[in-house]
Amino acid sequence: MGSGSVPPLRSLPRAFFAFPLDWDEESPIPLPQEEAHKFHNVLRLTKGDQVALLPGDGRVLRAEYQGREAAPISWEEVHTESERRVRLCLALAKPDALEDSIRMATEMGVAEFVLFPSDRSVVRWEAEKWKKREERLQRIVRESAEVAFRTVLPPLLVRRNLAEILGEGPDAQVLSEFESISVPIEVIEQMTLVVGPEGGWAPREVAAIGDRARTLGPRVMRVATAVAATCARALCSG
Repeated sequence: MGSGSVPPLRSLPRAFFAFPLDWDEESPIPLPQEEAHKFHNVLRLTKGDQVALLPGDGRVLRAEYQGREAAPISWEEVHTESERRVRLCLALAKPDALEDSIRMATEMGVAEFVLFPSDRSVVRWEAEKWKKREERLQRIVRESAEVAFRTVLPPLLVRRNLAEILGEGPDAQVLSEFESISVPIEVIEQMTLVVGPEGGWAPREVAAIGDRARTLGPRVMRVATAVAATCARALCSG
């Protein structure tokens, strides 16, 4: 075990990964190759440094880095998740915009992501390409959650279209670009927030949205900016 003063958890290098099912909690835990590489080659840790290991269930394992494994020190509970639960539904946008949106929303505390193609989505992901895109987005969620010291990984789901989103969430609040919309986002304990694509909503989608349309104000924003503003209002306001 390490010696000296105990460093605060939020100052420690962190990593989410699936703990082995047969792991004895009193024994060193083997690190996945990717995490061992990150600790050694990227973060330049030396044996004896402390790390925070995250199984994704809200707990944190303080451990001593030992190269390809880490020796457990103590299980600790921290409360970094938001008391508000935000389900963020994103129409497929261009890769950079979508990745920036997910990165910022994860850091701010979104509880769940749902991706869906809209009528005016510029991007159309073919089935064979989806697996790679999904893997990259999952990685972005994980890395962003580590940076933000979250202890729970938000899932990333897929739906077929806006109609399915609205059917699942009758209380969904949908950002709209129309000047006639004057109703702001209502901040409540559990929210389903929907952000559209670069090209805006198609007429049939506008009709389906109906009185669930909401506005962030008079300015026109890029997708990632709208997501950041929406999450800030929902999760960071008093």
